[in-house]
Amino acid sequence: MKLTSLAIALTLALGSTQIAFADDEKKEKPEKKDQTIEQMIEKKTATIGLFDFYQDIKTGETLMLLDESQLDTPFLHFAQTVDGLADAGHFRGGYRGDKIIEFRRYFDRVDIITKTSRYQFDAKNPLSRAKDANISEAVLASLKIEKVENGQIALKVDELFLSEALHKVSPWARVDDKDAKKRFKVGKLDSKKSRILNKRAYDNNVDIVVDYVFNNPNPSVYGSNAVSDPRSVSIKLQHSFIELPKEEFSPRYEDARIGYFGTQYDQMTSSSWAPYKDVINRWNLVKKDPNAALSEPVEPIVWWIENTTPVEWRDTISEAVLAWNSSFEKAGFKNALQVKIQPDDATWQAGDLKYNVLRWTSSPQPRFGGYGPSLANPLTGEMLGADIMLEFVFMKNRWIYSSLYSEGSASVGFSHSEESMHQTPGSSNALNCSAGHELQQGLLLGQSMSNGSDIENKAVLKEGLRHLVLHEVGHTLGLNHNMKASIMWDEKEIHDKSMTQGVLTGSVMDYAPINVAPKGTTQGDYFHTEPGPYDDWAINYGYSVALENPEQEAERLAKILARSAEKGLAFGNDADDMRAPGRHIDPRIMTGDLSSNPVAYAADRMQLIQGLFSELKDKTLVDGQSYQQLLVSANSLFGQYKSQADVISRQIGGVYVERNVVDSNAEQSLPYTPVPKERQQAAMKALTSYVFASDTLASMQPLYSYMQHQRRGFNHYSKNEDPKAHDMILNMQKSVLNQLLHENVLKRISDTSLYGNDYALTAVMADLTAAIFVESKKSSSTSRNIQVEYVKRLIDIAGVAKPSSYDNLAKAAALGQLTDILDKSSAMGFGKNAEIKAQDAYISLMINKALKV
Repeated sequence: MKLTSLAIALTLALGSTQIAFADDEKKEKPEKKDQTIEQMIEKKTATIGLFDFYQDIKTGETLMLLDESQLDTPFLHFAQTVDGLADAGHFRGGYRGDKIIEFRRYFDRVDIITKTSRYQFDAKNPLSRAKDANISEAVLASLKIEKVENGQIALKVDELFLSEALHKVSPWARVDDKDAKKRFKVGKLDSKKSRILNKRAYDNNVDIVVDYVFNNPNPSVYGSNAVSDPRSVSIKLQHSFIELPKEEFSPRYEDARIGYFGTQYDQMTSSSWAPYKDVINRWNLVKKDPNAALSEPVEPIVWWIENTTPVEWRDTISEAVLAWNSSFEKAGFKNALQVKIQPDDATWQAGDLKYNVLRWTSSPQPRFGGYGPSLANPLTGEMLGADIMLEFVFMKNRWIYSSLYSEGSASVGFSHSEESMHQTPGSSNALNCSAGHELQQGLLLGQSMSNGSDIENKAVLKEGLRHLVLHEVGHTLGLNHNMKASIMWDEKEIHDKSMTQGVLTGSVMDYAPINVAPKGTTQGDYFHTEPGPYDDWAINYGYSVALENPEQEAERLAKILARSAEKGLAFGNDADDMRAPGRHIDPRIMTGDLSSNPVAYAADRMQLIQGLFSELKDKTLVDGQSYQQLLVSANSLFGQYKSQADVISRQIGGVYVERNVVDSNAEQSLPYTPVPKERQQAAMKALTSYVFASDTLASMQPLYSYMQHQRRGFNHYSKNEDPKAHDMILNMQKSVLNQLLHENVLKRISDTSLYGNDYALTAVMADLTAAIFVESKKSSSTSRNIQVEYVKRLIDIAGVAKPSSYDNLAKAAALGQLTDILDKSSAMGFGKNAEIKAQDAYISLMINKALKV
């Protein structure tokens, strides 16, 4: 259709008019006015404090006002999990990490930076001018400035808090993670689904609670039952910004003879052989009356029992906290610790740093029984806040494991690997404490001995809970674990209540088992229920009031530390403990051991457990109920038996470590002393009788046909539920071999022969072979099982089939045992019957094939 000339003219005219109107409209549209800060925060919800926050009531957009005076000023940033998921490495109350940060202006932006404060320079030394050399700052975030007005800087902070800029919320990747495909993955952070939930602001700190939502549209691992939907995971995390304390606080320096959490500093201008000036973490206790020998503090350490705590346990918890006051009295403070109950209508929440809270939860996947983290100023060591998390599961009979020994699991419970003990980079000094795990094992052992099922009415429960709270409060006072404290009493004294009086070890910071007396011995204290001599000594060192004269103060502290060799004051922590095979050298620094003669104590415990197995059916089988109680009790008892086998194994090739400073005027133990030969041989004899004997745990055999899970739907669909009896025994024996035949241990046995060890490597190996290869008339299927395992390991050590990383002496010793086993097979009893004949043929084939004979 063609347009007429008139139509075209009209169209052009109208079009030009529209264009003109559009131009006029564009010209007349007012420019956006530059808003003042007052206008920017108008009708927004205000949270006023250290930093001021204003949140839009419609969109949730958050504006932060930063005072210009706060630029280039160090603040403490602290991350804490409000509520999490064990699959993602988060749990309620978890202290995630802290760091010093600064806000720095760069033209139209404000950068948030952090920098390590580890390296210190003497300001009088010219080298201090180069103190920043080769030390990398981290720029965590860079925020655009929205407005600067009257000394205030306005910043939009949604992108800051709805990202992982300040803290890595998702799990860190693990190097060489062989199980990476089996691990639950949270996916990517979704900033649109994530949100700022809450803000609490005070004059000297501010808390921002953020709900971080992660998406994984196609997860390959679904996670535990605590994961509602594996495609979406929510983790609630609190960011706290804290003004560093201005009041006077004198750091107290760390010493290797005593165990406090703290911060390490390197003196970069010092010529000392040990240029360190590490500080300990402690509360700033100041006497009301400086002249009094015993005075109340100006500000006591106040603990609140959270209103989630079962009412019937509150008195015991309170008593345990207040028990620490006896230690502080010896340091000059009266009523240093106080306890209050959080009202049910309290307006404050646990997690607020103004409150130290004893918290209680019942989690689907508890990571600990008790967890006592604390937050300290990393520049001085002054404690700023603490919490204690307690798990209900450890006070009950609920089995906390996803697998059981009877199903063939090699290890059950919490991992004690070095990796699992430490938090993420930049974390607080607190460790994931397994004291609650030890407590639960003890309670189950106690119940196995009891004829009744209501253990809550028995002293063992109260003692156990008191010990757990004492232990965790100790962490919040700055004390770390002391795994060496168990050597205070011998195996007889420890059952004598008149001697122990509630103090079974030198310190409540040890991981000691329940102290059950052998049959025929009067029962003593079940658990450690009072601070020990080490605890008194450590609190005195950390909290006694300093003298004004620096030289006199140094002498005063030196006198306190000089007592380290006294009975009950021994110290060794997680950095030295031997819970993992091949790790560290001093068998006294071990978990699950008790007494100065741990081999004898362990043998008594193993005999007790064997007797309890014989009685277990009568005590656990109840008409009308399933076999679950017997199953759980049997697995728990076996776990205790296995634990004692591990304790015994650490004696062989062990070295006693002492960390006293040099003192030419005093008689001192050497820094390194090999375990005496007779004690090593006693350990080998105990292993022969209780671990490698053909009738090992024979009293457990009648229970196998009863060890049945209570059925729950299709929970056992993917696995056979029958008890794996041979795997149970073999895994215990393998755990012992993991230590005895570890590369580090065999090398250490040879090394220590040069400075006092009389138990030679060839003798150790010969005795081990004799323990495993029993006479044919005593041979059993469990004996034959461990024999094959042992020969396989000897072949690997000798390096005859494939290259070995063991040292030359270990290779030679292993080869010597292989040839002896081959040469003496007939003398050892092979060839008597079909089973023995088959065993003889198989082992001979293995060795000959390896040797290529």
